[in-house]
Amino acid sequence: MDFNSLFLIFLGFSILVIVVIDIFLTVIHLGGGGILSKPYSVGIWRIFKWFSGSNPESVILNYAGSVILVSLFFFWISIIWLGFSLIFLSDDGSVVDSITDVNSNEVGKIYFVGYTLTSLGNGDLKSGSDWWRIMTNIMGMGSLFFVSLVISYLLPVLQTVVAQRTLATYIYQLGNTPEDIILNGWNGKDFSALHKRFSTLETMILKLSEQHLAYPILHYFHADKREYAAPLNLAKLDEALTIREIYQMDKNTDNFNWVPIRRSLDNYLLKMKGNFITSSPEPPPFEYPRIPAFWGDLTLSDSAFQKKLNELKERRCLLLGLVEKDLWHWQDINKAEDLPPN
Repeated sequence: MDFNSLFLIFLGFSILVIVVIDIFLTVIHLGGGGILSKPYSVGIWRIFKWFSGSNPESVILNYAGSVILVSLFFFWISIIWLGFSLIFLSDDGSVVDSITDVNSNEVGKIYFVGYTLTSLGNGDLKSGSDWWRIMTNIMGMGSLFFVSLVISYLLPVLQTVVAQRTLATYIYQLGNTPEDIILNGWNGKDFSALHKRFSTLETMILKLSEQHLAYPILHYFHADKREYAAPLNLAKLDEALTIREIYQMDKNTDNFNWVPIRRSLDNYLLKMKGNFITSSPEPPPFEYPRIPAFWGDLTLSDSAFQKKLNELKERRCLLLGLVEKDLWHWQDINKAEDLPPN
């Protein structure tokens, strides 16, 4: 073999190794995305973001996740096609005519690789030697494994999207704003009704945290309505917990119920940080006047209040980054209840 042939084999093999690693990191490994699929998904998301004008309520954004999910399959198969095509192009006799045994041209070799990967060939071309027959078998088996693996990846993603929207709706029904969650959860004596909802929420949030690593594409399934937007509602829930923590509400014996839900949100933010979101340089405003007005005895000095808020600054900066990454704004978590149209 001459230098050009060796170079084509090396290049094709390198491309195949890279795409296999990418598929492994995206589909099998819980690491938040592969070396190719992650920037590819970000690029498609930016296109949708541009067409929507960064409007979180744009219907266009609802299709971003689905388009990325489907196009990712064709992206991978195209890269695999390219890698094997380069390998077969390294030898003039790698593919021949089935009847005349005449060497195929470059287009014929690319066509042969393509139909072998998809098992759609009509038999007009064949491998040129025993070595290339073995390579064709390896290519066919690899394609079968790849297609099966990707299909088994696609269906759970859709189920996870449903679970994410369910979680968002579950939180949304607790209250339309962080203040509402606190006020609605108080029955006049304690927060026992809210604590019961927390037990279910804890499991749902922990599961979603792991699903974002298992299915990194999940982050691009945007919801144009506030009640279905998971980042927005999770930030709202966490802010409600911050209100409770700053004002030291619920000093009953069962106030430990606040701790597990807070820790589940800690886990979620930890998984999202670095992989999908970055902290905002400044925390969002903390303006909830109805809380002290409702409770009456919630008196904090300015210094004590500011100290508690500073302790949670990094967390709240990360929450703002989470909300803004999904194109929403912090004021969206404090909007009044949407009224039905007349």
